[in-house]
Parts: sequence; C-alpha cells; structure tokens
Amino acid sequence: MIEKTKLSALLKEALQASPADETELVVWSGTNALTRFAESRIHQNVYEENTYVTARVAVGKRTGVTMTNQLEPAELQSALARATEIAKASPEDPDFPGFPKSDAAPAADTFSDATAAMTPTQRAEAVSEAVDIAARKNTTLSGAYRISAFRFAVANTSGTDQSYDGTDAALSVFATDPNKVNGATSAYAKGIEGIDVAGTAQRAVDKCVAAANPVSVDYAPMDIVVEPRAVAEVISWLNFTAFGAKQVHENMSFMAGRFGEKVMGENITLVDDAFDTAGIPVPFDYEGVTKRPVTLIEKGVARSPVYDSLTAAKDGVANTGHAGSAAFRGGPAPRNLFITPGDKTRDELIGMVDRGIFVSNFHYVNGLLDTRRALFTGMTRAGTYLIEDGRISKAVKNMRWTDSMMRFFSEVAAMTKERETIGASWGAVGSVTTPTMLVRAFKFTGATEF
Repeated sequence: MIEKTKLSALLKEALQASPADETELVVWSGTNALTRFAESRIHQNVYEENTYVTARVAVGKRTGVTMTNQLEPAELQSALARATEIAKASPEDPDFPGFPKSDAAPAADTFSDATAAMTPTQRAEAVSEAVDIAARKNTTLSGAYRISAFRFAVANTSGTDQSYDGTDAALSVFATDPNKVNGATSAYAKGIEGIDVAGTAQRAVDKCVAAANPVSVDYAPMDIVVEPRAVAEVISWLNFTAFGAKQVHENMSFMAGRFGEKVMGENITLVDDAFDTAGIPVPFDYEGVTKRPVTLIEKGVARSPVYDSLTAAKDGVANTGHAGSAAFRGGPAPRNLFITPGDKTRDELIGMVDRGIFVSNFHYVNGLLDTRRALFTGMTRAGTYLIEDGRISKAVKNMRWTDSMMRFFSEVAAMTKERETIGASWGAVGSVTTPTMLVRAFKFTGATEF
C-alpha cells in the first residue's frame, strides 16, 4: 500500500490543480488474497494488489464521476479532466449541496498485523486442518479462505481529509458426503485471529452428516428456527431495497410512508453502528463523513433510513455518514448492522417447536418481488432438518418459500442471546450481527427433489 503521508500529499496536490469548482477523491488501495479449495484439494491461489481512485467533481450543480487505478499526478489530473467534461455535459441537480466538510473521524480498531502478513502457506495449513476434520467423517470440503488489507482515504476541496487502515478475513466451508449431501458454514472477522478454522469446518461437517437421507415433507406454512447466515441474507437484501434514504425517496422501501409505525415485531431492534467492534468498524463513508449510529427499527417501529449528503439535504436532516461509492450511485447504505439479541439458547428455540423446520441457509433469494411489502422468495440449502416434538429428528429435502419480510420479522417468537457476525453478501467490507430466531408460520410454497 502507498505510504499514508505520500498519499495525502498526492491527493492535496491533485485537488489544488483540479479544473472543477469542487472536487472529491476517494482512494481504496490494498491487497486481496484468496485460497480456493474443492474436493478437499486447493486448486487456486489468487493475490491482487491494486488501487482504485474515484474522482468526483462539481461544476456548479452539475456533477461528474470517473475512475482510475493509477495514482501518478498526471493520471489523477486526466481523471479529473474527464470527470469535469462529464459534469459539464450532465443535467443540473438542484438539490446538490456541495461536497461535505467533516472533521477527522475517531480512531477505529480496524487492522490486524497477522492478517496483513498471512502467507499462502499459512492459508494452506488452515485448509489442511479443515480437510483433516472432514476426512474423519468421510466428507470432502469446498470453499475459500480470503484475507484483505487496505487503506481507505477521502479528500475534497471542502477540507475533508480522512484515512484509515483496515483488514478483514472470511472463511466459507461447504462439506459434501459421497451421496452429494451438503452442509455449509462460514466465518467472518476483522482478522484471522477471529477465524476459528477447526470450529467452522466441524460445523459444516456436522451439518452434512446430519443431512444424510433427507425425506420429503408437505410444504405449508411452518415454524422455523433460522440461523444467522439465513437471517443475514434477508437483512442484506433489505439493506439494498429499504434501509437507505434513496430507496425511501423512490418509494421503493417498505419503510417509505411508514416512519413512526410498527412494521415488525416489538422484539426487533435493528441498528447500524460503525464503531461497534463486534462487527467491522468503518469510521467514515465514501464522502469522508464520520458515521453516526442509526436506529433503523426500534422495537418494531420504523425510525429512520441512513443518509448521505444529497439525501440529507433533500430531507433537511443531518447527514448520518453512510454514502456509498459515487461510481455505483446506489445511494447511502448501512454496513455494520446489529439485531438486538433475545434471551434463549438455540436448543430452547428448538424445544419451542412442535413441528417445524430448522434452516441453516437461504439460497437463491430474490428480494425484488414487491419491495413495498418486502416480499421475498428463495430456497433452503445445505442444512435443512425437521423438528418434531421439540427436537431435530431428521433431514428434509430443501423447500422453496415466498414471504414478506415485514411478516417474517413480525412473527419472531424468540431469539438467542448469542449472536454471530456474518460478512456482507454485497461484496464490500461490512457485516450483519444477528441471533438465531424462531419464526412462526413461515410460508413454504414448494418442494425440491434434493
């Protein structure tokens, strides 16, 4: 990664030479390493070192955006010149408030030296440990072990100058038996110190072994005990369709027009907190604005979306510091989400079900059926079991479902006191920290043959 003071000097020089009225430069520079394995053999090692620069400029109330992966002064000036031409050719945005000025964000504990220094040999040794666990139960493993180390910086002509260093680590494990039965788990943390390789592999293997000889059950609304990976999957879709002010303005969000109203059960409180170290702290957003905690749902009541500078100006409210990349244009989004836990154990949740389904994972989810009702569809996968008389009795074939997530989170009867942090499915640094939930009368709509 480029040295921090050198990067700051480069950005300051580029800002001063920009031909636009206002200028913003966002830099993401770092390394990404990945070890993939299948059938208990490593088949790919990938290492990338790259820099991404997003140049956004304003000419009056017209804005333009371009990108480059070069930090040389001439290339930065070329990118700013291109962005300026794009701005001049773009329509005016009467709501554009200018680029925000933000004071330095508080320090965040975001960097793991051991993760930044991890070698391919160390990742291979971790995979070998997982494979050995699987071999004891006559199963094979597929998956990936990924690590990254990065420097994130934002500077603009309004005086914002932010920078922080971070790492993250993710392990996904998919266990398969000779009959192609599967079980899957994952782990996500700030660094490799938070990745329990043996425990993650063992959980996947145990799910695989327990999933042997699945039976069919008649599909119908049934109680489900749903694990954090599945909960995080639907929360990630809501993050995309509902929790940002842009989605509210476009009347896409299920919260639009319903703030102050009950939209979920009273036991559901959902908060985005960039500085909670149970997730991955990210102290400022893509505009360099220091993040604020935001309560999205409080005891089932819709409270607020997250904002960037543009959407905050439209609503006349404070910017919460949740801008996304200007190149993506998806609007603001939360990245460190937490669901308040309950007071049960997983076994106690299972014991509360006379007949139902234990769900490890959701798969092939589509959250765009009807975003105003948060109507989703999807399937179960890699660990689906029948609960009878308060106990897991046998594996069942996967099922299809279609249900409103407003109803889903209104029917949560209980939750565990323990939570798990699941890495963001949208591909950026971020996470969802959630308990396991007991949801009543989940709407299964079809069966599969596997």
